[in-house]
Amino acid sequence: MHVGVVVENRYLAQSQPAGLVSALRERGHQVTLIDPQKTSYSLLDDRWMEGFDLLAGRGRSYGLMCLMEWAEYRGLVTINRKSAIASVYNKADMAVSLATAGIRTPETFLGNVECLANEIEGSAYPLILKPIFGDNSQGLLVIHAPEELARVKWQDPVALVQSYIPTDGYDLKLYGIGHKIWPVRKPSPFNKPTDDGAKSGEVQLTPALEELGRRCGEIFGLELYGVDCIETPDGPLVIEINDYPNYTGVPRANETLADYVISRAQKEA
Repeated sequence: MHVGVVVENRYLAQSQPAGLVSALRERGHQVTLIDPQKTSYSLLDDRWMEGFDLLAGRGRSYGLMCLMEWAEYRGLVTINRKSAIASVYNKADMAVSLATAGIRTPETFLGNVECLANEIEGSAYPLILKPIFGDNSQGLLVIHAPEELARVKWQDPVALVQSYIPTDGYDLKLYGIGHKIWPVRKPSPFNKPTDDGAKSGEVQLTPALEELGRRCGEIFGLELYGVDCIETPDGPLVIEINDYPNYTGVPRANETLADYVISRAQKEA
């Protein structure tokens, strides 16, 4: 089998897709890495995709999404599909999709920062201010009062704002590979744990968590994904969805990813 992996340079040092690539090569399959930011193509010549049984994508750049969509037009199997990646790259679209699907999330606001500062009641603070196209927790700000929000110099015309939910220093991540779900507790980027990560790691999969994880994947058409959650006494709140994460804490993640990729390619052959 010949698998193409379209991957942005910033992900080459991370555990994925390196783990998938290694697991596939160990089984004797051919893997070709394609950096969309270091290549060029004639749009009348699609020979670059000849011989691939499947194309896997890790990243969200316009170049990557264009290559994925191009391959899909030519009938090549892609994971994740370009439309699925795009649906979670735009956090505003993601928030609307979660809300309309009835997924429980923190209270969320969308709009011009100045308008948000004037209209959100003080009792709703603290808030987390998010860029619409943010990635890897970049650009996030914790805002404690309306006057603080009014002072923010925000470059984008609109922003996403969510209620800030205090935790014990851990977030819950639901990792999905196809229809299989793995719940993992991880240190929060905002509520730092005081126990040096002692509560990190895989936790018991309950029917409710399994259903929530699968539902979130289905809403966005994702096959490889992670669901960021915050645990509350009333159940988890979904913060956001990520396409093709690193699967940190998932046992045998590399082998499971390879199994899934191989089965998808064989199914479509």
